[in-house]
Amino acid sequence: MPISTKFQKRINELVADSELKNADLAKAGKFDYRSLSNALVYGIIPTTSTLIKIADYFNVSIDYLLGRTDKNDFFEMSNSTFQQRFEELCKEKGVTHYKVSQDCFFDKSNISRWLSKGYLPTLEILDMITKYFNVSIDYILGRSDYKD
Repeated sequence: MPISTKFQKRINELVADSELKNADLAKAGKFDYRSLSNALVYGIIPTTSTLIKIADYFNVSIDYLLGRTDKNDFFEMSNSTFQQRFEELCKEKGVTHYKVSQDCFFDKSNISRWLSKGYLPTLEILDMITKYFNVSIDYILGRSDYKD
């Protein structure tokens, strides 16, 4: 599990601003209390799906939540899924799934799980893919229509 002091600081700030108890916040945001607690205390970055729920609850970009940007002007505008965006980006760049997995150094079987079962990649793989396609995490996850 990745750990980030930037993420820990940002999540603590957002939670403090919410004025809710952690258990109530987790319930309201429909994410796991243990994941929230681990983030607040240790800076452990949760799974991609939990990270999305936290970002959705606070209406912030994932890059903001992770401390990668200080811009807090996120506007959710997309109806796309990760799977749709991944396919679109492969077509735009003219690459196969296999080429993406080779260039980003992860197993091609991950892609079939994403596309056929609706799974999401880990944050580490998402990071590699976003750099490969030069897009934001929120864009590839279908949370925003802004590529950067």
